[in-house]
Amino acid sequence: MALNWLEVFAGLKNPGMRATLGLVLSDQREQLEQNSATTKNLSRWQSIGLLTECDGKLVVDDDALSQALAAHRKPAEDRAGIQRFFDGPRLRTLPARPEDRRAVMEAVRHAVLSPGERVSEAQLGDRLRVIHDDVALIRRYLIDHGLLVRSIDGAEYSLPPGAEQ
Repeated sequence: MALNWLEVFAGLKNPGMRATLGLVLSDQREQLEQNSATTKNLSRWQSIGLLTECDGKLVVDDDALSQALAAHRKPAEDRAGIQRFFDGPRLRTLPARPEDRRAVMEAVRHAVLSPGERVSEAQLGDRLRVIHDDVALIRRYLIDHGLLVRSIDGAEYSLPPGAEQ
């Protein structure tokens, strides 16, 4: 049976279930009061899949925990390169390292502007908003990294002369 994290967290929210689990985990079963609530809590932890019986003793099902963690782990290739900063098309976090930030800004530039295209500030803002909520910051980074140029009057944005897309 696959371990359901929602059920585990719901069990941990319940003070009685939390106390029962604590006594089992700290190997203090003799302190468990044998009453209907304790029996119900132990049974619930077993039905959730967190506890299993081994040699007549309830223990944490390490295999179930490992499988649950593995099921929610992102593949290594998803965390490599600049993709580790994105959730789909959205920029999740801005890199601290300048090299990473430039690489991310290059990807953003590729996504929002084509060679030869000139766009107004409003158009650029609409495109950047799909990627990140702080449009002004992203626009500033694009300009600071020399990936985008603004017309003299500030009305239009385009790729710098000779820039490859």
